[in-house]
Amino acid sequence: MIPLIIILGAVTGGLFFYFSATDLVYSEVYIEAGSKDCTVGDFLKHDADGVAFSKDSDFDLNTPGDYKITINRKMPVIGKMTYHSTLHVQDTTAPVVTLAEESIEMYTTATAPTAADLVESVIDASNCTIDFKEPYDFTKEGKFDVVILVTDEALNTTESTIPCTVVEDVTPPEITGVEPLTVSQGDAISYKKGVTVTDDKDENPTLEVDTSLVNPDKRGTYKITYTATDAAGNTSEKTTTIKIVSAKISEATEETVYAKADEILSEIITDNMTQLQQAKAVFDWVVKNITYSETAGIDDLLSAAYKGMYYRVGDCTVKQKTAEVMLNRLGIKNMEIEKIRDTRGHYWLLIDVGEGWYHYDPNLQLDGTLIFYWHDADLWAYSNAHKNTHNYDPSKYPHIQ
Repeated sequence: MIPLIIILGAVTGGLFFYFSATDLVYSEVYIEAGSKDCTVGDFLKHDADGVAFSKDSDFDLNTPGDYKITINRKMPVIGKMTYHSTLHVQDTTAPVVTLAEESIEMYTTATAPTAADLVESVIDASNCTIDFKEPYDFTKEGKFDVVILVTDEALNTTESTIPCTVVEDVTPPEITGVEPLTVSQGDAISYKKGVTVTDDKDENPTLEVDTSLVNPDKRGTYKITYTATDAAGNTSEKTTTIKIVSAKISEATEETVYAKADEILSEIITDNMTQLQQAKAVFDWVVKNITYSETAGIDDLLSAAYKGMYYRVGDCTVKQKTAEVMLNRLGIKNMEIEKIRDTRGHYWLLIDVGEGWYHYDPNLQLDGTLIFYWHDADLWAYSNAHKNTHNYDPSKYPHIQ
């Protein structure tokens, strides 16, 4: 900077006064990037009145660099004086780093962290880069230190170290206690009751239950899936079923149901009937007296028979179980048989009156067919011709004639 010297003659006494720019303003000023303020006073060697930055003196305290500064001063008699300086905004402070974790414990199957994942916050006047000091292999079991470098735009660097332990785990968790469930409509469902999950390394593996296929308001059998996951990402799965059944009828006791069954049987059974004739009489009564209703089904044996005999309305289950109770009272051997469920389910009976097992379905079929004492081949032929109405799994039942 070229010194500015002004010499003025005094009014009296032959004295002279001089003013030098170098006596008032520093030629260079240094300030740390990120500082909150920089005033004209920071450029003055001593206090002075009437000084201010010129309008073209622009600088950014958050951006390191060299800025040309002009300072104006208004003085009596002399008028305006102009001074020049250079503001050096410099970054000499390393970033302040807070790590996200004091240590790392992870599995070989986990997603490898980035350096930025391990840093919670960085305080610095400029943008910073976050990198590992060297490449690390998080897929191999072992213990090592992870060094993170945080560098600002002025190349100031903070080095941070995190101890890391990598553990290998390839064993999935084990699920126990998964059993088929049976729940009445309207009852609360505890899917996880009695179900436990254990793992060889993870003390708290998670357990998720997929119940998306379950309609708790509609009778039927539904699939549920249990999935356990440990901290290493290993999973195991088990499936079971939940059967939604109708709520029991409180009045449906053995006493009330058997009494009603005996009353009906006394009207339709005679002493000279064979067991086959008795079975036919029960079959005919159920078909003719119980009105079919898809929404009036019930699963409990006594409740279903009660509904069939007292209210005389119900679905295939009510009809089958009403016949079952009556056949039991007559001492006729029988067992329930179930269709392989597709879009809908269906139940009927097998009976044995001393000639082997035969099909016995006390439901009037949609085409008016009555399936009483049918051979297995005849039932399969009918089922195949009518969209699998009676498709069943033979392995679950005894040989059928």
